Amino acid sequence: MIPAERIWHALDTLAQERGLTPSGLARAAGLDATTFNPSRRHTGQGVWRWPALPSLLRALDVLRVSLAQFEGHIWGYEQPDGVEAPAPCFMRSLPLSWLKQEGVLDRAGLPAGGLWEQEETFFSLPSSSAYMLRVDTEGMEPILRLGCSLVVQPALYPRGADRVVLIRPGQAPVVGILQEKPVLAIQPFGRSALQPVPQAAAGVWLHRIVLISG
Repeated sequence: MIPAERIWHALDTLAQERGLTPSGLARAAGLDATTFNPSRRHTGQGVWRWPALPSLLRALDVLRVSLAQFEGHIWGYEQPDGVEAPAPCFMRSLPLSWLKQEGVLDRAGLPAGGLWEQEETFFSLPSSSAYMLRVDTEGMEPILRLGCSLVVQPALYPRGADRVVLIRPGQAPVVGILQEKPVLAIQPFGRSALQPVPQAAAGVWLHRIVLISG
């Protein structure tokens, strides 16, 4: 998982090297001047927000930095001169609400069918089973904003306090924080009541969210 603060630090460093403030970078990218302001980098609860991917891509275009080079700055290394940058990463993507449809996951709980799209990402993950969900509801604000993206990693076993998505056939997916005691349940983002997690039910999957972008 890429910590949001690393992304902001790398973006600030690159902007400063070119003599740009956060607001100056936003204006140069054709965005609202407050897009990258420090005051907009946290939720009301003090949790770091990831920059929206479209805004980040426009900023990188201004900075003349590729996605691969930016990933190097995030982790503290740069692509050596003369070395070809790695190919962009692509991930299967789907609107969050579509998870209730039949056939979008196979018997192993992995993306399947023709509804999934391929979306370019600025990060790499160790497993090809990871997929992305685009939030298409305002019902989870201010924790999750309409239009943000969730990167889900089915290969990672969810534990207490993890951010998870509960997928059930024919029902709207539930996104929130997993609790293990007194019973296995999810505290959904938004104002919904605690949701128990069904045990060993056919077609029911509990997947761990490893990244929230935007």
